[in-house]
Amino acid sequence: MFQFHLARRRFCIRLWPALACLLVIGVTLSAARWQTARAHYKQALTDAYAAQQRQPALDLDQWSDQAPPEFARATVSGTWRSEVLIYADNQVRDGQAGFLVHMPLCQTAQRCVLVARGWVRHGGRRDVLPPVASPAGLQRIEGVVTRAQPRFVELSGDAVQGAVWQNVTVDRVAKTTGLQLAPFILVQTGDAADGLRRDDVKPEFGVEKHWMYAAQWYAFALVTLVFGLYAAMQKEGEKS
Repeated sequence: MFQFHLARRRFCIRLWPALACLLVIGVTLSAARWQTARAHYKQALTDAYAAQQRQPALDLDQWSDQAPPEFARATVSGTWRSEVLIYADNQVRDGQAGFLVHMPLCQTAQRCVLVARGWVRHGGRRDVLPPVASPAGLQRIEGVVTRAQPRFVELSGDAVQGAVWQNVTVDRVAKTTGLQLAPFILVQTGDAADGLRRDDVKPEFGVEKHWMYAAQWYAFALVTLVFGLYAAMQKEGEKS
């Protein structure tokens, strides 16, 4: 047992309780340091994203098999293939059910970019889909590059059926339509003259979450240290 005096108090440090406290403090400090490192990493991603957004928009008229960086701003020209109109189901905005509308914008008869044009409110009937206006002729649109295979989980095998799909991917649209599609989905931004709602496309890096977890782990370590010292503290004259 190790003893020392501080502020008219005597502290009796016993071996096994001290080792238990040190173990807890070591584990919590390691977790705090890991969360701190993740916060710095996510902050670097956030800064890189902000720098990317300040760059001129990419011209993707001559897209290749190599997908541009995700979340890059881009423009593309073409004509709408309005007969290939796909509604992604179960899209809720401000508490209202609706669809995310996808349509190819084609540079040639077969070579197209799949565009997520925007959100439209559900009309209340499954057998009557909301109309979508598609301007004729050559169009030039702005958007944000997203991955060709969005993240999702499907519980049903009926993911591609009719015009309403559970989830839309480039591979599924290419297989269904026979079109040659770019290896990304362009989420359209800009004006909403066609009546579709368009929200900002911005990744959530979760920097604040890691800083919050790091603070919690540092607090746990501090509480363990204070509790251990309090448990070891004795007044002068008390028997250990």
